[in-house]
Amino acid sequence: MKSKNVLPILVAFLILTVVLINFYFQETKGNKIFSETNIDKSKNYPNEWFDYQRIYPYATLNTENYLKAMKSALALTQKSTRTDINWELVGPTNIGGRISDIEIHPNTPNTLYVGGASGGILKSTDGGSSWTNIFNDIPTIGIGDMAIDPENENIIYAGTGESNASSNTFLGSGIYKSTDAGNSWTNIGLESTAYIGRIIVDKSNSENIFVAACGNLFSKNGNRGIYKSTNGGTDWEKILFLTDSTSAMDIVQHPSSPNTLYATMWERYRGLNYRRSFGETSGIWKTTDGGTTWSELTSGLPTGTDIGRIGITIAESNPNVLYAFYETETGARVYKTTNGGTSWTRTNDGALSGMNSTFGWYFGQIRVDPQDENRVFALGQSFYRTENGGTSWSESSGSMHVDHHAMIFVDNKIWDGNDGGLYYSTNNGSAWTKVNNLPLTQFYDIALDSLNSNRLLGGTQDNNSIQTTTGNDNDWQAVLGGDGMYCLIDYTNSNTYYCEYQWGGVYRFENGYETYIGFYGDRTNWSTPYILHPTNPNILYLGTYQVQKSTNKGDSWSAISGDLTQGGEGSYHTLTTIDVSKLDPNIIITGSADGRVNITTNDGASWTDITSGLPNRWITRVKADPFDVNTIYATVSGFRFDEAFSHIYKSTNLGLSWIAIDGNLPEIPVNVIIIDPDVAGTYYIGTDAGAFITEDGGENWESITSSLPNVPIMAMEFNHNTRMLYIGTFGLSAYKAHFPIPIQPNSLSSLENTNISIYPNPAKTSDNLNINFYSEKNQNIEISIINIKGSIIYSATKNVNSGDNNIVIPTLNNISKGLILCKIKVENKLYTSKIIVE
Repeated sequence: MKSKNVLPILVAFLILTVVLINFYFQETKGNKIFSETNIDKSKNYPNEWFDYQRIYPYATLNTENYLKAMKSALALTQKSTRTDINWELVGPTNIGGRISDIEIHPNTPNTLYVGGASGGILKSTDGGSSWTNIFNDIPTIGIGDMAIDPENENIIYAGTGESNASSNTFLGSGIYKSTDAGNSWTNIGLESTAYIGRIIVDKSNSENIFVAACGNLFSKNGNRGIYKSTNGGTDWEKILFLTDSTSAMDIVQHPSSPNTLYATMWERYRGLNYRRSFGETSGIWKTTDGGTTWSELTSGLPTGTDIGRIGITIAESNPNVLYAFYETETGARVYKTTNGGTSWTRTNDGALSGMNSTFGWYFGQIRVDPQDENRVFALGQSFYRTENGGTSWSESSGSMHVDHHAMIFVDNKIWDGNDGGLYYSTNNGSAWTKVNNLPLTQFYDIALDSLNSNRLLGGTQDNNSIQTTTGNDNDWQAVLGGDGMYCLIDYTNSNTYYCEYQWGGVYRFENGYETYIGFYGDRTNWSTPYILHPTNPNILYLGTYQVQKSTNKGDSWSAISGDLTQGGEGSYHTLTTIDVSKLDPNIIITGSADGRVNITTNDGASWTDITSGLPNRWITRVKADPFDVNTIYATVSGFRFDEAFSHIYKSTNLGLSWIAIDGNLPEIPVNVIIIDPDVAGTYYIGTDAGAFITEDGGENWESITSSLPNVPIMAMEFNHNTRMLYIGTFGLSAYKAHFPIPIQPNSLSSLENTNISIYPNPAKTSDNLNINFYSEKNQNIEISIINIKGSIIYSATKNVNSGDNNIVIPTLNNISKGLILCKIKVENKLYTSKIIVE
């Protein structure tokens, strides 16, 4: 039974409103450190949490440095020697994530290509029953659009950089081409266009390629517009350009008159904390000579400064019929032409006016059934369908996930892609079936259950706070709606756990009840940090702009600090990360969005600003060392603008001074860091371009995700008992991999709990046991398993080789639950490790 307290219900309603409009955006001007003055609250701007942390303290992003950093990260990944790491997908596959495009060639209707907003390209050759990610060895894997050569289904074009202009959109690195159905890819240019809205391959001459390019969101530049190649992408010419702040968003081609094309242009521009999504240069343009000359279509169409994003579609069954989906400051509209664009009339679209809430810039796709010019779908937060050419429209998305970005008609089936994954309909859109096997979820955070190694909890973008209790990849379930952020599980009681909405809407779940304990309405971050005390799970610490402490699991709070940010109103001056030392819980460290790090050594009685020596960048994580009470760490986001800087710092004197430990890493944002609890000097980091490890304190780093696409990693957790590292990717769901402790026999004496790595641990009675260790030479060793009474239940002599070894002990059905010991004897030296059997 749920709690019936009115306050949580009211707060949940308010937060859900924020989820739907995704706003809270403040205005400034220019390429400079921001100022929170002249706030325009009359416009429902989205929050810029994702981009802001990568741009701060500037109002733009240096695209050249961005691409250089991402390419350097990919090169380091390609050189990695850690090919022994086996990443196992833990899911979810049944939740889904944001899809930006779907492509299917009519000759091969069971072969699907799905473009993830930040997850690369997944391919299925069996109609969606199974998938393979085929977009590997690419520096940026966010997909804007794809196209398949109509004459050759093995030739595919992929435009990188999602064009939907959301607050978590990664820049692209141009157009990629595959001539072998996605097995390999080659960059064919347009690297500086940032985001790709549409790719068209000429149906009469597949050497002709047309691209609608958006350009950088955060700077005015000349890379926007319509591009054309006449040699399959070898060379490009810009054939339509309006202004340095007008993006090309969509383009369609006449099916039988290929020199006739229609393009939509959108005036848009963003600064560090403001957005302009409407303008007088937004409109529809037409060419009848393949792009040499263009004319703007205005008859019957709206003009002026309140015109936003426009999508366009052409009826293949009657190419004189086109539909245009307009976003204006007064709502969504659909216009229709029956004479090839000479004149337009507005359809009876009153039902659509509020379909996109206040963020219509996030949408803009419209599709007409190739077999029926009167059946049209307008895709937005929900989607609407007309069966009579626009005379009437009805909401038709039903119980599908919201936020629709892709649709394609093939072989009497309609496929739809949205923020919740992939759907299909076999009855013209009257009913929809979800494809529940795509690993595309975007994680903000993950949490592990100390008492159940199969249970995971995660906060995800637009797909709730979710969990699995079995460890399977296909049975995750939502536990709290909206965008899921930080999450925690009580390490002494699995029935107590914590999840949150954005802006600090924290809930405690306990024995079937949920209780609101958060700070929604205070000055909080989009992703508000909170953490459990390491020895007393009743104590929590939560960061607004202050540190709040609770001694009763969040039922009441008291501030134990003043303002630990630079100060000022708004969510940009808030705490982003907190950590408490396990060696001395009186030591608490905080980091803020505006680049401040503070520490207390007396549980908040006094605080010290220890920012000096760190770059002025968004602080993503602070960590206390598990071995040395005086050692702490800080990681930062951001890309280089003019000055070079590290993204990982270490202090051995509680922040009096800092040293960079980035070694050979490229200059990319570091989103999360894990300090190995067993091996001093071993750290794991999640970055915008995969995960990396150092085993020498930060001098040398190697990629540990070379088997995965170059996906951003936002979350990491480490299970000390099983030596499993978990990563939450932003676009490809979550994975785990085993990192055994190498054993150096000559340096060890006979001690309990030495560096033998046992997996799984905890184990089940039906499990095989994997014993990992290092041997300096070929030799015989003795292995024995001993129960808690001291009886030997297994023994064997094994021959091992020099180097890393993995010995598998088969299922031991006579092992009872509880504690057992694994003992290894090497040249009269005995090493012992504990194993928990569940």
